[in-house]
Amino acid sequence: MPRSFHLLIDNAVRLAFFQRVCDSEGRTPSVIFHANLYTWLKARILRMPGQHLLLKRERTPRLSGRPSIEEIKNGTNIGSGIHFPLGDKQDELWVFSGFQYAACELIPYYNKVRYFEIGNFPNRYQSSYSGVNADADYNEQIHALRQAYPVSAQQVSELAQSLLHFRPPHVDVSIIGKALEQGINLVGYWFFNTAAPQLSIGSQLALAIKIKRSRQLIARFENVPLPQRFHLFIAQVSKDSQTLFQSDVTAIEALSLALKGAKSLNLPLIVRLHPGEKEPSEIKRIIDFCAHNRITISNQGSLLSAVQRSESISTINSTGGLHALLLSKSVTTYGRCFYRTWRPEDAYLYYRYVLRPLDKD
Repeated sequence: MPRSFHLLIDNAVRLAFFQRVCDSEGRTPSVIFHANLYTWLKARILRMPGQHLLLKRERTPRLSGRPSIEEIKNGTNIGSGIHFPLGDKQDELWVFSGFQYAACELIPYYNKVRYFEIGNFPNRYQSSYSGVNADADYNEQIHALRQAYPVSAQQVSELAQSLLHFRPPHVDVSIIGKALEQGINLVGYWFFNTAAPQLSIGSQLALAIKIKRSRQLIARFENVPLPQRFHLFIAQVSKDSQTLFQSDVTAIEALSLALKGAKSLNLPLIVRLHPGEKEPSEIKRIIDFCAHNRITISNQGSLLSAVQRSESISTINSTGGLHALLLSKSVTTYGRCFYRTWRPEDAYLYYRYVLRPLDKD
């Protein structure tokens, strides 16, 4: 029988994600930690299996010395630790990404940690015991898979075609639904001392307005036509774990490098904004840079359709660059990137044998 494991949940989207993961793998956590009140309430209402524990802050020093993604995003410093209700060192913990405050504080209590992330392929997720994206051991896995599984050009082509209209579901999360969740979590933070850091009501309203404004800004470029030949820069979310923890270059620095690369190829540079960007100031910064350097911004069609029409690609470390390999495009990356040396066949192996199905095929 598989070992029991513990699970950390910090928002409703990840609760639904791990429900699908557990169903797919046929596993049930013995303990589920909730960093927020909303998912704790939801799990109990739905009578989800396992022991559900609400994590709480306590006046003790932090176990983890590294800053969390919340601290970096909000420009704050969290000095207090989390009360761990189980005592001794435990066996295995499952976490999403591992960069959030609750994960940073729980991880030292475990001998083994399994990290999860979305796969950015239809019905797939990634999982590794060494981390996610650039921190994972995907290169080693691909090296072994190359010897065992030959890949045909048809397999690569069929996968590429299936991605032409793919849009990651996390991009279109409801602003109203998220606001309700955060409101309940704010009650939990102040009245039940829950662990996850929270923004004030005013800050949450401001964030909702920012998200709406960002979507409006991006929509301005959805009908901008693409030229016949071009070099494509794929922008990323400015405060995503890949850009904050796995890259030393900013979006503007990467754009400057991409512009030099496009000029060396004698191609115009086209910038594609990330539809999940929440900071209108970051979008405006890119817009201003592009206007100053006469660069066209276009979010016409799907990402892969733009990749398909391009001559070559630049990005910090976006999964879009991995998708581009399936179309045999030349891809330049500027951050830490697990697929930097891969071929089209390796991208297929990653999808087929490294990523796992969210729902049973």
